[in-house]
Amino acid sequence: MEENFKSKIGFSIFIIFILFLLIGGYFFTKYMTDEDYQKKVNKNTFEDVNYKIEKDKDYIYFVNEKVISEDANLIYKDAVINILGEEELTENLEDENKENKNTIKYISDVEGIDRLDDIYKYDNLYYLYHRNYEVYEFDKYVSLVIKDYAYSCYDLLTFKSTKSYVYDVNKGVRLSNDDLLKIFNVTIDEIKEKIREELNKSQTTEDGVEVIKIDETLNNFNNYSLYVNDLGKLCITYLVKSIEKDYNLSMEVFK
Repeated sequence: MEENFKSKIGFSIFIIFILFLLIGGYFFTKYMTDEDYQKKVNKNTFEDVNYKIEKDKDYIYFVNEKVISEDANLIYKDAVINILGEEELTENLEDENKENKNTIKYISDVEGIDRLDDIYKYDNLYYLYHRNYEVYEFDKYVSLVIKDYAYSCYDLLTFKSTKSYVYDVNKGVRLSNDDLLKIFNVTIDEIKEKIREELNKSQTTEDGVEVIKIDETLNNFNNYSLYVNDLGKLCITYLVKSIEKDYNLSMEVFK
């Protein structure tokens, strides 16, 4: 009789334990899948993972600004990439900017040129290398686009080259051109065909000669930058070869 009673007690405890697991599991699953809870988890995860070096500053900001010519809109400044692991790149960009500053020559230092009338005399500048920056932010993407120019008192700015640095700031990683092409599901050949279409639309002639060297532009297609603009679109900026003066164009890449 006593053994039968103990068996019933043990069975009852077992049933209560199973019910506890089932009920507890139900509420735990409901809580974990609750939308508000998930938003809270995602929010906390995003806030905890911050790859900025200086937490109170933008991912890309500028320092050491120096105006060379207001009239010609020539300003030197150093770009700081405020992302962990990119300290060396920031130093390299600063060194490149120092080299650009060392190219400055003034009209007054060039014998006889100050007597010419058919030149631009902006702040006595004769020649220099100059760098322009563009920064774009969309969602998790931050892009720094760099465009280098040569300035002269004869023809002002002439585009020379471009490069870009694109980051997934949620992961703290720099994205390569191949990464961007894969993310946006497009190939460089498809982009080149799109560029050919756009250049053909804007083609003009001078004395029967086409001004834009389309084939030359696309056959040696290595002077370009990919980036993500403020609307989240993949974009490209690239060198256009011309019979007059080479220049750069930018466009959205559509897929």
